[in-house]
Amino acid sequence: MIFVDDLRFATRSLLKNPGFALSAILALALGIGANSAIFSAVDGILLRPLPFDEPDRLVNVWETNTKRSIPKMIAAPGNYQDWRKQNHVFSGIGGYLQSTFTLASTGEPERFLGAACDKGFFDTLQVNPILGRVFTEEEAQAGRDGVVILSYGVWQQRFGGDRKIVGQQLILDGRARTVIGVMPHGFEYPPKAVMWAPLGFDNAMATRRDFHRLRVIARLKRGVSLDSARAEFLAIGAQLAAQYPDLNKDESIIVMPMLEDVVGPIRPALLVLSFAAIFVLLIACANVANLLLARAAFREREVAIRSSLGAPRARIVRLMLTESVLLALLGGAVGLLWADGTFKALIASAPPNLPRLDQVHIDWRIAGLTLAVSLATGILFGIVPAWHLSKADLNAVLKTGARGSTAGSALRSGLVVSQVGATLILLAGAGLLLRSFYEIAHVDAGFRPEHVMTMRLAPAPYKYLGHADRQMELARGILGKVSVLPGVQSAAVSTDVPLLGSPFYIMRFEGRPPVTPSQAPIANFFAVTPGFFETMGMRLVRGRGFTAQDTPASPLVVVVNQTLVDRYFPGQDPIGKRLEIAFRTPPAWREIIGVIADVRTQGLDQDTPVQAYTDYLQLPSPLISILTPAITVLARTTQNPALLGPAMKEAILSVDRAQPVFSVQPMTEIVSQSVAQRRISLVLLAFFAVSALFLAALGLYGVISYSVAQRTKEVGIRMALGARQGHVLMLIQRQGMTLVLAGMGIGMVGAFLLTRLMSTLVFHVTPEDPLTFAVVVILLIGVGLTACYLPARRASKVDPVVALRQE
Repeated sequence: MIFVDDLRFATRSLLKNPGFALSAILALALGIGANSAIFSAVDGILLRPLPFDEPDRLVNVWETNTKRSIPKMIAAPGNYQDWRKQNHVFSGIGGYLQSTFTLASTGEPERFLGAACDKGFFDTLQVNPILGRVFTEEEAQAGRDGVVILSYGVWQQRFGGDRKIVGQQLILDGRARTVIGVMPHGFEYPPKAVMWAPLGFDNAMATRRDFHRLRVIARLKRGVSLDSARAEFLAIGAQLAAQYPDLNKDESIIVMPMLEDVVGPIRPALLVLSFAAIFVLLIACANVANLLLARAAFREREVAIRSSLGAPRARIVRLMLTESVLLALLGGAVGLLWADGTFKALIASAPPNLPRLDQVHIDWRIAGLTLAVSLATGILFGIVPAWHLSKADLNAVLKTGARGSTAGSALRSGLVVSQVGATLILLAGAGLLLRSFYEIAHVDAGFRPEHVMTMRLAPAPYKYLGHADRQMELARGILGKVSVLPGVQSAAVSTDVPLLGSPFYIMRFEGRPPVTPSQAPIANFFAVTPGFFETMGMRLVRGRGFTAQDTPASPLVVVVNQTLVDRYFPGQDPIGKRLEIAFRTPPAWREIIGVIADVRTQGLDQDTPVQAYTDYLQLPSPLISILTPAITVLARTTQNPALLGPAMKEAILSVDRAQPVFSVQPMTEIVSQSVAQRRISLVLLAFFAVSALFLAALGLYGVISYSVAQRTKEVGIRMALGARQGHVLMLIQRQGMTLVLAGMGIGMVGAFLLTRLMSTLVFHVTPEDPLTFAVVVILLIGVGLTACYLPARRASKVDPVVALRQE
C-alpha cells in the first residue's frame, strides 16, 4: 500500500512538471532506441557465428597477385586440385562457383540463384540434406553431372513440400537433371543460393591454371591454428609459382577466417556507428542525470519542510527514488518502441548487398541491457541527491529560501561539458561522411545515367555456349525489337555495365617484348554493340567507336580508355596500335580504333582501371568456347526509363522466351546502389549527431536555466545598482559558453583521435579536414549561444523589486 502511494505521488509529481518529464523520457528513448537498433545489427552481422558446426574453423582460401596489386583472387581449377592434394591442415576443402539455373515453365521461365560445387563443398560445411544425399566424386565429372540439390524454400514453395521430389527430373537450362536431395531449412550458401549442381569440369578445365573460376572454402583440422594453415599455404603457393612460372609467378595464397572475410569490409562503418550509438546513450544518461540533479536541488526546501513535519528519512528517499525509477521505466518503454521502429527503418534502408542482412533481427537482450543502463542511471542519480537532501541541515536549507543551494552544480556543469565534447566528436564524424558523400556525388563517372534503362539475361549454355553466331544473332534480334519501341533514342547490348562488376583479362601489345600470362598486364573488359557509348553517354576522346562495318569477317578492333593510353602509350597516338585480350596461338590482335574517356566501372570511389571494349558483334567473348557471358540490354529513352521497363522486357522475351530477364532497373538506381552503404552510414551518423546536439543543447539550457533561477536575487541587486540588461545578458551567456568551450576543447582532442577510425570510410577527405572541423565548431558555438541566450534573456528582464521580494 505504501508503494502504491509512492507511485501515485511520483506520477502526480511528473504530471505537474511535464517539461521535465518529457525531456527525460525523450532523452532516454533516443539513447535506448539507437543502441538497441545498432547493436542488434552489429550482433547479427559481426558477432553472431556463422550458421554451421564449429564455424570458427571455417576459412576462405584465395589466390593473390602482388605484382598486379590484386589482394584477393578466385582460384584457378588446376591450382585448387594441387591444394587438395598437398594440404595437411584442412579436414575438408571444397570449391564452388556462383551460378544461376533456369527452370523450364509453361509461362515465363523461372530463374534461381545457386552454385556449381564439388562434394568437398558440403563436406567442409558439414551440412547434410534432410532428404536424399549430396554429390559423389564421380558426379562432379563432365557427362555425369546431371543431378541437382534443392533448398528447403524451393522445395516448399515450388514443389509443395512433396517428399517424392527425390528422383524426379527437372529441366534446368535446357537439360534434364535428377533431384537427389533437399537441404535443411535456412541453408543458403553461398548467400541466396537455392540450387546446387556439380561442377562438371572436364579434364582440360580441371587442370587449367590461367582461368580463375573457383571460390574455395575449407575447414581447419582440430588443433591446427590459422597461422599454421597460412604458413603451409604460403609454402604451397611458392612451390606452385616455381613449378609453373608462366602462369603462377608473383602469385601466392591467403587463408582468411570465413566470418572475417565476409564482414571485413563493413566492419569499420559498423564500429563507427557503434561508438556513435554509445555516445548518444551516454549523452542521454548525462542529460537525465542533470535533470534529476537540478530537480533535486530545486526540491531542497520541499524536502526540508517534509522533514520538519516529521517525515522519516527513508520515506523521503523512497519517494524520490520511486519518481526517478518511474521516469527511467517510462523512458525505457518509449525507447523500446522507438528501437523497434528504428530497426525496421534501418533494415528497410540497408543496401541489399549488405552481408548477412537476412540474419539480422532486433535483439531484445541488447534492448534489455540498454534499458538496464538507463534504469541504473535513474536509480543512481535519484538516490544520491535524495540521500543527500534527507541529511541536509533543515535550518540552513530553510534560510536559503527559494534560491536553492549550489550543491551538485559542479557535477551538473561537468556533465554538460562531457555532453558537448561527445557531441563535437559525433558532429565531426558526420561532417566527414557528408563531405565524402559530396565528393563522391560530384565525381565524374564518365557516363550519363539519366534516362537509361537496363535489364539482364543469361543466355543458356546448352543453346549458346561455343556458338558465337547464335549469341550475336540473339543480340541483333534484341536490338531490333528494343530500338523501335516508342520513346527509345538508342539501344545497345553489353556483357556488363559500369558499377555492376566486370571481368579482368590479361592482355599483350604487338611489337613489345613477349610476356607470360603471369607477367601480362590486365584490363577491365567489356564486349559491347555499336551504339553502346552513345546510349551510356560516354565521351569519345579520339578515333571512332564501333559501326556496322565491324563484322566477324573484318579485322578485330578494340576501343580503349584514356588510362590505358596514359599508362602504355604515353605521348603517343594509340590509334592503329594492336593488342590482344586473352592469349591465343597465334595471337588474335585487335586494332585500337578509338579512345574513350575514363569511366568509373568499379565504383565511384574507386580508381579507374585500364579498360578495353570490344565489338560484341565481332566476337562476344575472347573465351567463347568455355563462357556464355550474361548480357545487359540498355536503352536511352526520352521519358522516365521505369515506364519503358514492361515493354522492353516483353520485346526481349519475344526474341527468345526461354531466356529469363532479370535485374530490371534504371541506370540511376545502379548508381544509387553503388553508394548505398556510404549513404546509410552518413544518414545514421548524422541522425546520432543531431540527436546528440539536441540533447547537449537541452542539457546546457537546463543548467543555465537553473543557474538563473538560483541567481535571481543577485541579478535583482545588480540591476538595482544600475547594471544594464546587456551586461546581465553577457554575464549569464559567459557562464554557459565557458562550459561549451571547455567541452569543445575536450571533444576536439577526442575527435582527432576517433576520426582516424574513419580513414577507410572517407573519400578525397582527410580525417583532420579543417573545413569540417571549422563548420562543426561554428555550429556548436551557434547552438550553445542559442541555448544560453533564452535563459539569459529571461534573466535580463527581471524586475529588481520582484527579485528582492523573493525572500
